[in-house]
Amino acid sequence: MLQKANPSVWAWISGASLACALLAVPVLQAQSRIERPKVAELSSDHGPIQPSQQLTLTVHLNMHNEAAFNQALDALYTPGSPTYHQWFSDAELARYAPSPAEVETVKKELQSHGLAVLSVSSDNLSIRARGPASGVESAFQTQIHEFERQGKVFHANVTPAALTGQAGTLVHGVTGLTSFNMRPFIKYQIDPHTGKPRTAAQPLGGKVKNAAGGFSAIATNKCFSNPSTVNLTTDGASLPVGVYYGNNYDNSPLTCAWTPSQIQTHYGLNAAYKKGLDGTGQTVVIVDGPTDGAQLTADLAQFSTLAGLPATNSSNFTVLYPDGKPTPLALEVDSWQDEASLDVQWVHSIAPNAKIVIEIMPSEDWTEFEFAIDYARQNKLGSIISNSYGYPEALFGAYTVSGFEQVLKKAAAAGLAVNFSSGDGGDEGTGSPSGGGQSYPATSAYVTAIGGTSIGIPNGTSSGAEVGWGNNGAILSFATNDVLDPPLMLGNLGGSGGGESTFIPKPSWQKSFTGTGRQEPDISALADPYTGVVFVEYGAPYAGIGGTSLACPIFSALWAISDQAAGKALGQAAPMLPKLPANAINDVVPVSSPTNVAGIVFDSAGATFYSSDTLLAPLYTTTQYFSALWNLEGEYVDLSFGTDTSLTVTKGWDNVTGWGVPNGLSFINAVAKGK
Repeated sequence: MLQKANPSVWAWISGASLACALLAVPVLQAQSRIERPKVAELSSDHGPIQPSQQLTLTVHLNMHNEAAFNQALDALYTPGSPTYHQWFSDAELARYAPSPAEVETVKKELQSHGLAVLSVSSDNLSIRARGPASGVESAFQTQIHEFERQGKVFHANVTPAALTGQAGTLVHGVTGLTSFNMRPFIKYQIDPHTGKPRTAAQPLGGKVKNAAGGFSAIATNKCFSNPSTVNLTTDGASLPVGVYYGNNYDNSPLTCAWTPSQIQTHYGLNAAYKKGLDGTGQTVVIVDGPTDGAQLTADLAQFSTLAGLPATNSSNFTVLYPDGKPTPLALEVDSWQDEASLDVQWVHSIAPNAKIVIEIMPSEDWTEFEFAIDYARQNKLGSIISNSYGYPEALFGAYTVSGFEQVLKKAAAAGLAVNFSSGDGGDEGTGSPSGGGQSYPATSAYVTAIGGTSIGIPNGTSSGAEVGWGNNGAILSFATNDVLDPPLMLGNLGGSGGGESTFIPKPSWQKSFTGTGRQEPDISALADPYTGVVFVEYGAPYAGIGGTSLACPIFSALWAISDQAAGKALGQAAPMLPKLPANAINDVVPVSSPTNVAGIVFDSAGATFYSSDTLLAPLYTTTQYFSALWNLEGEYVDLSFGTDTSLTVTKGWDNVTGWGVPNGLSFINAVAKGK
């Protein structure tokens, strides 16, 4: 560990160039004013909040000598430094903490406005407080309104905020002035016609009797078949007529979905398991929103039986409620039951002998997730924290997230691998990789951002290709005898989030990248629901689920196995990835097909040809992809794989898949060697 009394170590740190330090980023100055968040400008303003409404805040305090802390943190992630991967102890972090007198100054200021101090963090760097909105407005010299966006009600400060008095100079950031809800990045196979998840109508329920073949009753990973022609007519009329030719996404009556054993094989993990590398001795912490913990436990037990995985019990699976249980209303209105089920079941699938701790928060308010991450660090719950949620950066602001950033920075210093899903909406409709659609906290320089892929895409091999996740679609008919003239072009249906941050500066481990902002993602795993996985929810097995909410627990579990192989916590993954040998990560590159779907529609005006590009527009700069005809109970859809909005898959790092996907035991060994 870093010892202040060791002159040689401090000489190295003081002489080290920040340009070479792996976590070096420009530091946000300690702020005195928290801006009006951008989300307030893009939401319906319902006017001032009720003065008596109770609000909970976390006030983050300035570090002492933060520049020295940043240099010491950089050294932890710089190979060759005397302190490389020698993580901060609580005592070392305490050197940078505010004094008891400074903490007391902030507490008294909060209390003078009628706010109750709930707790002070063990490191003295944050204070949780609660009180009426009127007291919060008085303390922070601002006005708070209620807003609504996409059916969710939240509050936000509508004028810049700063804590009153001398205490204001001690404040680094405040979380809770804005309360918008985080978005879970779970994605179902969607019927493009109805917009509803297909899996909801296809549960096994009581039909499953045992592990052998249980999931095979509803799922197959043989999802594609040879090209064919389909003739679409119009009921009761000679015209229009549609004739389409192309590949087939044809798995009826089963749903395209992969089981745990199939994914283990796909990512080359069987060789690791044979060496005893299966997560033994490691703990993966998962953070989720309102969930019924008892039901979650029962579903994980059933999933384990169906998948032939080790049984779960109180010794290897723990449910925690760090800030209290969700209310029945929260479980009804804001349930994360499917998200939590996916998270725990797929960590268990990849690292079957790792311990899992899930922190269930009482709401989906982003302040709760920040609290959960810091709670996990302070209570040493585990070395890996998996987070399958986020929000587009366009709705945040640099100072709005400064408190969250401090929490993530402390976790990185403690050697925790904090992983975040990169998002499910590509560029979120901005039309640009740097237009604000990137997902925070995945864009933080103190986390590893996990993007998404599709698997099993036909490329002439027996296993198929892995490509960047992005689905576009077009409805060709509502039924075999109901051709659409013209086809209904749907554009993008979902895809891996990515792009350049609008306010997080570029870390030095991305110094060769274009632009000035932090780029996401760093690495990827399966996320496409149309080549998705199985899971169990409310006792019923389902097939066809994905999103980067799947990719994140897959990678988090793989990183736990890497920690096991190294015999120590490896900390944040992102800075290590560019340094790994070529065989550790499989680069994801575009895959195309000469038989992508195209066709002609004949009507009274003549014949109109629709190329594969036309059917799937807009494709932005994407020119290589795979598309297939999908017969959805008589409704024909053209579905693509590898078309992710303005984000593009290229050789090497790209803003859809990062550096690529882990290559099983080779990845684990390479990472462990770099410990």
